[in-house]
Amino acid sequence: MSFKEIFSIPGMKPILLTLFLTSMGFGIILPLLPFYALSLGAAPVELGFLTATFAVMQLIFSPVFGKLADRIGRKKVLMMGTLGFMAAYLVFAFATSFWMAILGRALEGFFAAGIFPVCISLLSDLTTPKQRGHAMGLMGMTFSLGFIFGPAFGGFASTFAVQDAFFLAAGFSFLNFLWIFFKLKEPKEKPESKEIVSQEVSLLSHLSSPLLFLFLSSLMITFMIGGIEATLALYTSEKLGFNATQMGLIFTYVGVLIMIMQFVGGTLVNRFGEVRMIQAGLFLSGLGFFLIALTNDWISLLIPLAIFVAGNASVFPAVTSLITKKVQGKSGVVLGLNNSFSAGGQIIGPLLGGFLFGINHLFSFLGMALVVFVYLLLFTVFAMPKLKVTNQP
Repeated sequence: MSFKEIFSIPGMKPILLTLFLTSMGFGIILPLLPFYALSLGAAPVELGFLTATFAVMQLIFSPVFGKLADRIGRKKVLMMGTLGFMAAYLVFAFATSFWMAILGRALEGFFAAGIFPVCISLLSDLTTPKQRGHAMGLMGMTFSLGFIFGPAFGGFASTFAVQDAFFLAAGFSFLNFLWIFFKLKEPKEKPESKEIVSQEVSLLSHLSSPLLFLFLSSLMITFMIGGIEATLALYTSEKLGFNATQMGLIFTYVGVLIMIMQFVGGTLVNRFGEVRMIQAGLFLSGLGFFLIALTNDWISLLIPLAIFVAGNASVFPAVTSLITKKVQGKSGVVLGLNNSFSAGGQIIGPLLGGFLFGINHLFSFLGMALVVFVYLLLFTVFAMPKLKVTNQP
């Protein structure tokens, strides 16, 4: 099964373009946000709060949007989400205080709760279990392409005016809305979906559920990403003198690395199995965090970032592939719950990273590396026996 064959599946192109335009708009503001918040009077420790606000809204509303998508259709939820993103970016553009930036971030998180799990659910509906690993890899590649172009555009636009970058992101969100409205068709619902979803959701009440470990792994992915988002810009600004434009280049570099990893991610998942990929990815991510603490120039930053991205990009398709294999059909509710765990990581990561950064700049990266290594140990000891059936490629 090649990526070309996956791409040719009916309905796949509109979903992938939706992910691309969403990630591009998201990527445009990513390198600017810390500097923009500081210009509005925020203290460095409050940047973690700004990042966590996005995640809190996702945590609260992801299950709601999952149920709504199963009830009224995924297309309508995606249209709501893209218009909401446009509104959030306009709030950012006209913000005159840190609290207005918080409002924009809250709106962004609220509507992101509808976009990302719905896109994953659609991909799951359109593919067979054998196609799913490659489909998730292709989804990751598409998302990373947005992260390649988005930060580059954002960094360039910020050289004129920061507002221009937010207007650009709003424009891409509106184009996304038009594309969904005219091109996306609602897939047919599978008859066995309700029974499967109710069974899988009930598993959350049991600590012995394999799904729980997969949800916790999703939490770890976003914990690591949130920690990087909240601290990397400040760390490189103070230690290496980076500005918003240079951070745009850094995030563009990260996007290229993610695309490369996602290009081979599906193949690696199918060859080595999801569980082995999760273990390897966690180890590399923890190592990347540790090495970032030793950064003193461009090279010593780019290499640890490459290691970190390779690890993180290995965990994501493996976790998503396992979840969608276990939840066939109408998976909006379960994927919404998984997104809530992911949002939990986005809350804990920035808050912990910001807190440790306030104590000592090195502690944020060393502390997060320790958390990742401890979870890797727990995953190996407790999750491996429960996931041994799915550990075979």
